[in-house]
Order: sequence, then structure tokens, then C-alpha cells
Amino acid sequence: MTLRAIAAAALLCSALGCEKSSETGAPAAAEAEPVQDVMTVSLSPRLDENQVSAIDVAIDIPSPGAPAGEPFLSMAVVRVMMPSALNDPETLVIEDDLGAVPTKIEEDPEDPSAFRQDRRWIPERATEGDVTVRYSLTPRVITPSTRPGPLIDTRTELWGFYGSGNTMLALPVDGWPRTVQIDWDLSNMPDGARAASSLGEGDAEATVSEQNLNSSFFMAGPLKSQPEDGAGAFVVYWMTPAAFDLVGAARWTNEAYDYFTGFFGGDDTVFRVFMRTTERFQGGGGGGFNSFIFGTVEGEDRDPAEVRSLLAHEALHHFVGGYGSSGGGAGGQQWYSEGATNYYTTVLPYRAGLTTLAEFIAGFNDHARNYYTNPRSNLSNEEVTRLFFSDSNAQVVPYNRGPLYFALVDARMREATGGEKRVDDLIFEFIENRDSHDDAVAYWRSLVVSALGETGAADFDGMMQGAPLDLSPGLFGACFEGEIQPLRRFTLGFRPYKDDDGATRVGPITPDSPAAKAGIMRDDVIVDAELLETAEAGTPGESFSLDMLREGKPLTVGFSPWTEPSPGLQWARTDVPEENCAL
Repeated sequence: MTLRAIAAAALLCSALGCEKSSETGAPAAAEAEPVQDVMTVSLSPRLDENQVSAIDVAIDIPSPGAPAGEPFLSMAVVRVMMPSALNDPETLVIEDDLGAVPTKIEEDPEDPSAFRQDRRWIPERATEGDVTVRYSLTPRVITPSTRPGPLIDTRTELWGFYGSGNTMLALPVDGWPRTVQIDWDLSNMPDGARAASSLGEGDAEATVSEQNLNSSFFMAGPLKSQPEDGAGAFVVYWMTPAAFDLVGAARWTNEAYDYFTGFFGGDDTVFRVFMRTTERFQGGGGGGFNSFIFGTVEGEDRDPAEVRSLLAHEALHHFVGGYGSSGGGAGGQQWYSEGATNYYTTVLPYRAGLTTLAEFIAGFNDHARNYYTNPRSNLSNEEVTRLFFSDSNAQVVPYNRGPLYFALVDARMREATGGEKRVDDLIFEFIENRDSHDDAVAYWRSLVVSALGETGAADFDGMMQGAPLDLSPGLFGACFEGEIQPLRRFTLGFRPYKDDDGATRVGPITPDSPAAKAGIMRDDVIVDAELLETAEAGTPGESFSLDMLREGKPLTVGFSPWTEPSPGLQWARTDVPEENCAL
């Protein structure tokens, strides 16, 4: 599983406030009654020399009655390091029944971290009747020095484009939730052009909140999809053909999604996945409104199991959901939202007959290896929240500690009830009732206390405080037996990338990582880059000589891309027949 990509998705939702509803965790609009008149967002891509040079946007807002001197429209200047696609705010035009509406533009102070800065348009007179907002977006120019980040910027691909509401849309400040119609004009594109968004295939209508629309993805051009007609409850879209079996991964996840729907008791909401392809790495993945986007490097092969796991994980978020209004790391809820999601990413495909028993235990062994070898696994949930955006080791703690905690609760439940009840029963109850409780953490604690007494309380409190999990050799039942082993985790401590000349260079160095300890520095050129591709298949702890260039001068360093050994449990198969595993 690409844990960093999955963590990036949660990071994006944390930053942008992806909303979830109480019904199977599906994102939804806010509780207020929607505005009845339909707001129309028209998107018209313009091509120049077979590449999208601009996207013309027209937003028709029925009778907003915007007063003079109050913010009417809002749009990001920058959002989570990604710039707005509106280069010149002065070119945005607002018109109503009386003609052009004069406006004043107001901006937040520049954010040194480039995390969030917004711009607002303030009418100098009250609007009269219906209002139309017009402006043009310019796709972002990408160079080798472009910083990777959340996949919400507006870019071109082949003769198409993709983007996110966060960098594309200037939206009314008030009047949400409302019904929104997305209209595509593809007349300037070649024959065969196709469009889709998080709201639907082609022209689409949905009742959404402002956050829903901002966290929606948009894609138009030579789109392909699985299923080919874009119908069904789970659809994957892309433009550039993948170098791996994307269609097979999408079909597999479609089957898994059907099982998830039956397991959780689903609705008829369609979940859409968008894949964007770039020349070099530019971010892993990001969650959105009823949707997910992930990135792939052109020509890069990927492990089919890794792609299936990524898609299943993000699809499961639709059902598991979260709690509260502030999401993920920002709200401290990832012990549940990522923990339960990663737990079911391993468990449910096995129950559906889509993975093997060996794959089942390999998934949990990977979580255990990452848990025991992560120097941040002893952080409290509060500390994980505080460090989530600044410490990559802290960021992945919930993705490994979380599923192991839920496996522990499951083992306790099976033992306490003679196998009659599982952790599933508690999670179903939590999903159904969490939104009616002011303190969802206290509510979950009350559930485990009611089911498991003080043992349940001690397990939960310890996990939240960063105490070692009380995992046992028999955690997964009679089919597996655990053994303490010295564990190492493969980690380079940097992400390699290719520069304009095709040379492999070193990206930012993670502090205290094997690369930092070896003296490798950012922007070093790796001469024998193929060693990095084969190192993970080597013996854990093995060192090798890495030839590099630093400022044009040759340099050789001894490099062992593995953590120091840490003792931890790993589970192996017993001779108990699979039909007796009860997983």
C-alpha cells in the first residue's frame, strides 16, 4: 500500500475540510435547507496548438441580493501550497440586471506557509436580479522545480485539463447549501472530448455545500473510464494510458465496492476516482467530495496490489467517514477515520473473496512492521495532531497504529462473546449515532466500555496516549501465531526525481533518516539510480555504495536504506484449516 499517498489524501481533506454525513460516512451537504433556484457553473476549455490554454468560466447566480460593502464572492489565492488558476483578479466581471457591478477586491494577508490565503470581491452597490460572474482560468505551468503538493491545482494533460474547485471557482459567500448545475462546453475540443466531475458524468446537477463544490474535481479531454460508459456506483477516469493494469485494478475495486455497500448498508451515491499523469512525481493523492484523485508518473509501472489497495482505501472512506466538521489531522480524528479505513482495507477484500489469506496477514504484518519501527509510534493522538503537517513519521502513525488497535478490539470482542460479536458491531453503532453526540471520542469510549469493560477503556486510553498496544501472538485467531522478531523498515529518507536533463536527483531529506545519516544532500545526482529500485528487494539492513555527483564532483557514500532493528510481532500461518479462521 502507498501509505504516503493515502496520508496525502487525508492531509488534503484535513486542510480543506472534506465533509462527511452520518449516513455510511458519505460526504454530503450541510444540514440547512438548500437554496431552491439552481446556480449554474459553465466551463468552456479553449485550445491553442492542441493544448488547453484557458478555461472560460461563467457562474449564473439566481437573485443573490448581495448588499453593498459586504463580501459577495470568495476564491483562493493559494490553498495548501497550490495557487489559484485565476491569474488576474481584476479580470473577473460581475454583471446583474443593471449591468456591470463595480467591486472592491480584498485579500487575506500573505500566509508565509502558503497554507491558505483567500480573496474576496465586495460589491460597491447592491446587486439587482440575477447575477453572472465571468472570468478565465490559466492552467499552471509545471517545471522540474515545481514543488509537489496536493493535487488541487489546475493543469493540462494531453489535450485535456483537470483541476479542483479550490483553485478554479469563485463562489458566493452565502446561500449554501444550494443546487448547482455543471454545464460543459467542449465545442473547442477535438471530436471525442468528454468531461466528468465529482458531481457526475458530463453535465451534472447536485445539491452541495460550498466545501463540497470546492473539494470537487473536474476533468475534460480525451477521457477514458472504467466502466467504459461511466455508469455504475464506482467509476475511474483517466486520460493518459497507464503503464500498469489500471483497468484491472478498477474492475477489482468495483467488485470490492459492491461488497462494501452491502456490508455497511450503502446508498446510491456514485464514487468517482480521477487519475492524473505527470512527467515526474507531483503528489500522491487527495480526497474530495464523493471522489478521489491520485497521481501517476508517465510510463511508471506500479504493483497491481498497491493500486488496488489505494483505490479500496479511498472507496472505504466513503463508508467509514469521520466525525465533526474539521477532518483528519486538523481535527485529531484519524485514529478512527484512517485506522478503521485501513483495518477494513485489509479485512473486507478477504471476506469478499478478492484477496487470499496470505495477503490478509501480509497486510497486518506490514502495519505491525511500520508501527514497531516508527520512532513516533509513542506519540499521543494530541501530539500526532500537532505534528501532522510537519513530521512525516507522525503523519503515518494513525495509518498503522489505528488498524492494529481495531484488530485488538476485534480480538477482545470475539473472546468476550464466544465469536458472536466483532468490532464491526461497535463501528456500525458508532457510524449510526456519532453525529448525535457532541463528543464523538467519548461516545466511542462509552461503546468499548459497554462491550469490554475496563479492558476496553484501558486499550482505548492507552492508544490515544501513545502507550504500546497490548497485541498478542493470537491476535488474529487460530489460523495465525505471532512471534517477536527484529524488524526493519525500508526507507530512503528522500524522494528521487528526474531533472530536465533526465538525471535522477535527491529530493528533500527527512531528518534522522538513513539518507540524512549517510550524508546524502538535497539535489545530489544519483549516478547509479537503478540501485534504488532494487534495494528494497535486498536483505533488510544491507548496505551498498551509492555513486553520486555533488555540484559536478563525484562522490561515493555507503548507504543502508533501512531503519535500525526494533523488536515486534509478526504473524505466520498455522495448520488450522482456512474454513475455521473466522476472519
